[in-house]
Amino acid sequence: MKVRTYDNYDYVEAYKIDLQSDIERKARRKFEQENPLQTPDYETQWKEQQEKLEEWELERLLKEGKVESLYRTTTIKAKNIESGRELLEAQIYPSFFHKADVPRTGKKRESKPSQKNLNDKKSRRYLVRLANINFSKNDLWCTFTWDEDHLPADEATADRDVTNFIRRINYRQKKKGRENIKYIYIPVVEGAERPHVHIIMTGKGIDRDELEELWGKGERSNTRRIKPDEDFLISGLATYISNNKRGKRRWRASKNLKKPPEPTRSYSKFKKPKVEKMAHDYETLKAEMEKAYPNYKFLDAEVKYNGVTAAFYIYARMVRN
Repeated sequence: MKVRTYDNYDYVEAYKIDLQSDIERKARRKFEQENPLQTPDYETQWKEQQEKLEEWELERLLKEGKVESLYRTTTIKAKNIESGRELLEAQIYPSFFHKADVPRTGKKRESKPSQKNLNDKKSRRYLVRLANINFSKNDLWCTFTWDEDHLPADEATADRDVTNFIRRINYRQKKKGRENIKYIYIPVVEGAERPHVHIIMTGKGIDRDELEELWGKGERSNTRRIKPDEDFLISGLATYISNNKRGKRRWRASKNLKKPPEPTRSYSKFKKPKVEKMAHDYETLKAEMEKAYPNYKFLDAEVKYNGVTAAFYIYARMVRN
């Protein structure tokens, strides 16, 4: 029986030849065949071809069992539609081709982001991206409460109240010849001293006094103009309203929001030796991230070590210069 070891295998050791040089030769040969006439930007195009071939080579090694795992990098970008400011998230983690190679941790299956359960970190991060893309300084952060005469019996009742409130807003918008508002809202009912709802919504052309009048479920209301951070945009606000200190929370969003683009994934951006150096030294991590993502400024990072998989997990945020 094969003895399972938890030490991540360095794919370079799978070959006696210099794998990197071999990849470069294949990439250059393939590029020259496809581009017989040299272009002014030859080196840049050749480098792109090399990276594509390297990705293919690494995936092949993983599929053929030459290596048990590789570090994979997922890159996700969120560009605000109003200001054009762009946040980048990079997640570096071990990737296993065969499910049987993944050590069992006894962890329960994660919820899908589409379930919008704020107990799930993946869902909270998606909410933050959605907010950063769609809302800016012209928009509103509102908090509305229910008074004693209108207390919701449960979250379903709270949802119904908020949905009806948004319908009333959109009815007014339509009468004024405007489009329906964009929104993200989170009702806080379970475990709260006073049930309330946080709403991030369209602010252009919206009268805040009129909003408080349309709510009609309680007098304690607060509407504020959003003030984005220069680097983190409205990540702080979105994180605050999704903070799950008391019980479950689920968020809802309008269908007219622009969705985050699909993430890109790479096996070649960060390899094991580099990941380990980055994990042990924050300044190295910062420098390598800015080298891997030109024109982006490093903001912060979170590093974790999993003793079961014997691997590091890195989550970093950057902003486009």
